[in-house]
Amino acid sequence: MFREKKKLIINVNYDEAQDASAKYAEVSARLGVIESQLNDRINRIRDQFQDEIIQLNMEKERQMEVLETYAKEQKSNWGKRKSVELLHSVIGFRTGTPKVTKDRKFSWEDVLDMVKEKFPSLVRVKCELDKEAIISMREEAQFQDLQKTCFVDVVQEETFFVEAKLQSLLRVA
Repeated sequence: MFREKKKLIINVNYDEAQDASAKYAEVSARLGVIESQLNDRINRIRDQFQDEIIQLNMEKERQMEVLETYAKEQKSNWGKRKSVELLHSVIGFRTGTPKVTKDRKFSWEDVLDMVKEKFPSLVRVKCELDKEAIISMREEAQFQDLQKTCFVDVVQEETFFVEAKLQSLLRVA
């Protein structure tokens, strides 16, 4: 893959823009055709191997169940180790990251209320700026005071786009 150094383009007239538009649409259409052909070929190859992939995955799952059963039955013989090396693989148990669970009888809101009451230091209070409210008040007179005193502003950037008219190009081809 090659990289072309980007050139600075200035003083483009209307005819040059029309020419660039035509070339852009032509290249976009050709790229769409190539990508379509590529996806078609990939799908045919995937279909060709799909049955074998399904069979191999099922067999892999069966062997995984055998190995997991063996590991659970023999874990007490491993001592402090978390894994054991077999001839063709290493099997073992990974310790997951700690997580907080709750009793099924209670909802998380019930738990939060109880923790608020008995262990308030374990409750997070999140304070954050309401940016949506600032955006919605940008047309109000009060917004100018907010701008001056709190040094915030609402900006809306523009990004350039090109949409190729592929339908008209495909009719010509």
